[in-house]
Amino acid sequence: MQPTKTPTAVLYLATWLPTHLHEQFSNWCDDHHREQLRLPGFLRARRFEWVSSGRDDNPPQYLTMYELDSLAVLTSEAYVEHTRSSSGLPDFLRGNLRVERRDCELVAALPSRWWPPARTPLLDLFQLNDDALAVGLKQHIAELAVPADTSFTVRVIDSDDNEPLVLLDHDDAGTDLINTITAASGSLRSSWRCVFDELSGSAVQA
Repeated sequence: MQPTKTPTAVLYLATWLPTHLHEQFSNWCDDHHREQLRLPGFLRARRFEWVSSGRDDNPPQYLTMYELDSLAVLTSEAYVEHTRSSSGLPDFLRGNLRVERRDCELVAALPSRWWPPARTPLLDLFQLNDDALAVGLKQHIAELAVPADTSFTVRVIDSDDNEPLVLLDHDDAGTDLINTITAASGSLRSSWRCVFDELSGSAVQA
């Protein structure tokens, strides 16, 4: 199966909830992601669980990213109707969940091919048109103290109401799989482990 479309936007959700609800939340999310992936324009869903942080405050326990055909998907008739008719959060999450949402354009991507998630050598990360962004990436990766031969998949996403968010996909402990994501934005320097990653049926062809 090969993807037929390349995302140009990302629906980004940061989530906080009590520890004792994590298992129930994750089970519900798996079904919820697959429901979203049936909507036109939703190409991929990923969820990440927090593992470490370089910040003193309380980072989100989960990050969810829906890669979209375009931001127009979020104002489409199908999406609006789905939102209107959806039952919403289950009872056990009501009042126990805090979510921050950003509807983001994909500003930069290295490598530009989005699937399979080919990795980019470290030095190639700094060949971006935005010099300030390249400098910030270099500083952030230095803080990660990763080996020089580490490769990444990089996505930079941005919405009008906040600064760009840099998402670095990289492997964990020398594995072959890109299963960890590190987000860098201002004081945010945290890493999450991938716990869900699926493509929609409309994103691929045989």
